[in-house]
Amino acid sequence: MDPTTPAPPVVLLVLAKERGIANALRGGRFAVVQIHTATLARELARDLRPDVIILETDLPDMSGLEACRLLRADLDVGHCVPILMLGREKPTPEERVTALRAGVWEFLQCPVDAKELPLALEAHIRAKRSIDTALAENALDPAGALQGRAVLARRARELGGLMARKHGSLACVVLATDAASTDPTIGSRVARALRISDVVGALSATGIAVLAPGTDQQGAAGLARRLAALLGVANGGRTPLVPGTTLRVGYDAVANLKYSPIDPVDLLVRADAAVQAGVPEPGSPWLRRFEGAVTVRPSGPTSLRPPGSPGDGPAERTARV
Repeated sequence: MDPTTPAPPVVLLVLAKERGIANALRGGRFAVVQIHTATLARELARDLRPDVIILETDLPDMSGLEACRLLRADLDVGHCVPILMLGREKPTPEERVTALRAGVWEFLQCPVDAKELPLALEAHIRAKRSIDTALAENALDPAGALQGRAVLARRARELGGLMARKHGSLACVVLATDAASTDPTIGSRVARALRISDVVGALSATGIAVLAPGTDQQGAAGLARRLAALLGVANGGRTPLVPGTTLRVGYDAVANLKYSPIDPVDLLVRADAAVQAGVPEPGSPWLRRFEGAVTVRPSGPTSLRPPGSPGDGPAERTARV
């Protein structure tokens, strides 16, 4: 083998019954390893470092959903590995939301399309390796171990594409507090409280954004309240983390990205705008939802969009992050 030739991506199949999927991945584009139990998958994944994992919904030792949670909880496996769920029945909306919260990236239905599957896997692998590269290049905010603005925008579009294909929802919650600039633990505390499928990043020195797939407006408001409770918010949005500081939260969500297409970066823009000029939730003036067009100052020194990109006119520049 030529040592200069890149190694093929490693695909770990955890399948109890299905056999056709392995045939669809033949041809040398992938290095395919197939096993039958979730317990062995966890042990093997630590050594293999797979680029993608495909779990069958029903395994001999546990369900595919339980296996996904097991793999996501293992720090030696890695949080960025795409995990796909394979089954014969189309999941219900409730099952889809539960699986997304457990860390499933996508659902596959038997029988799989032998031409489409390799292309889908390559797309997931590219997304995973982009994240790996960003992390390796220190694309994180060192103060709070949060993803930076560029990575946050990229992940927003990746999640948006996934949710659009699945007719799913996507929400963004932005937490703004001066305490974030003086207490580096705030970002890490927020990150630890989220699902594996959620993405958290730093919009500015005082702004933390959370992207939540499979989450609608009501779910976004609930997420905002849970995070506020985590940070010790009392009446009026005042937080005891740093005396004299307050927490303001804005959010926005799209219920179905297939039927209501939007650049997912705009969700970041809207949620950030809602922090300043959104509609306050009853009884919680610190929590505001985006509604209609608002004009606000940017929360940070640079935009998530490169100059000259669509939606970069003078009016839009006043509202972007």
